[in-house]
Amino acid sequence: MTTARQKFSLNTLLLVTIVSFLSACSDGSDDRDDIQADPLTVASYNLGLALNFVPYTNERLPVNAALLADYDSDVLCLQEIWLEDYVEAIEQALIEDYPYIYTVEAEQVFTDEAPCTEEEIADFAACADAQCPDLAGTAFVDCASVQCFTEVSELPPACFDAVIGSVGIPNITLDILVDRVTQPTGIFAYDGALGLMLASKYELQQREFQDFIDDSTANHRGALYAEIEVNEQSHVVGCTHPTANLEASIAYPESGKHGSWEGENRFMQEQMISFVNNKAGDRPILFGGDFNCSIANASNGVDAEFPDNCQLWLDDGFVDPAAEQLPCTFCNDENLILQQGSGTDNTLLDHVFVKNVGTADAIVADRVFDDPVSIEALDPPSELQPEDSPMMTHPSDHFGVELNIRQP
Repeated sequence: MTTARQKFSLNTLLLVTIVSFLSACSDGSDDRDDIQADPLTVASYNLGLALNFVPYTNERLPVNAALLADYDSDVLCLQEIWLEDYVEAIEQALIEDYPYIYTVEAEQVFTDEAPCTEEEIADFAACADAQCPDLAGTAFVDCASVQCFTEVSELPPACFDAVIGSVGIPNITLDILVDRVTQPTGIFAYDGALGLMLASKYELQQREFQDFIDDSTANHRGALYAEIEVNEQSHVVGCTHPTANLEASIAYPESGKHGSWEGENRFMQEQMISFVNNKAGDRPILFGGDFNCSIANASNGVDAEFPDNCQLWLDDGFVDPAAEQLPCTFCNDENLILQQGSGTDNTLLDHVFVKNVGTADAIVADRVFDDPVSIEALDPPSELQPEDSPMMTHPSDHFGVELNIRQP
């Protein structure tokens, strides 16, 4: 027979045991909001592997491959990997740590007839022959685009497109260019390559490609999309590189559909916002790229470039932690590659726009790939003179951006 005193003792012992067990499990806290999942890291980086357009392209390729092989992120959006050999080199650098890689094949648009007659190309050819004799590759493109700006701008639309589309030909010369544009040829640089690569440690599911081939000038543009599963939550990721502001070196052609470089860029951004919203619904969106737009931020020393086009994302409910927290990513004052040119602006063209991921203060932005590196002239040298090697420069004309997103 159990007495009342014994019942009290047993109940007390049971209560003490339960309290002790719960205290041990709660680690001193009853608030589950303090429990955090692993953060998600997303980065965007324009490698600037634009042969004949950004200096030291071939010399910088192995440096960028090594940097990316050592870089730790969850998702990478990479731009300006234009040539097939470059794509293969970067994929090999990434594949061990980023087993899921998404690219699309190049697609060129060809003319039915020769885009330029010999008469139409004659004034440009005469200018380039006089101003840029015996030059090839980057040196020829740089010289001809500056010294013969008027002659290029006055070319008929189809001829203009073909001349601009010749930029990425290795070791291009005036003779090679004239021969190419006076017979049926492609209108896009780099054989119609998109230059984009989306790499992830998480499986890239439901991949989609948004193609702007009918609205692109000079370069084939588009956007890559995929879905990843992180902490039992589906996220939509995007990667893009819409039309740049080329007004300083190339007038917008009559063949363009959108009136200006800014108008073409805006069209693409509007289309991407609509597409990704329809794809994601209320799921988290992480959209990286070189968007070729920048909102001025005097406190961070950032200048404007197509600011209204960046504003489209903010007006739609996206946040841009990089623009709020970081200095420039396309920095004429800092970048050793850009300092060789005549630009003066310091813009933040590189972004990861974010939506439906909680509060913005849970996201920390960082600028990456912004340390100078040493590069060696190739044998034979492609763009460096032997006496200039090795030399210090930056791995790209862009710095990258990284977001560290704390997951609830």
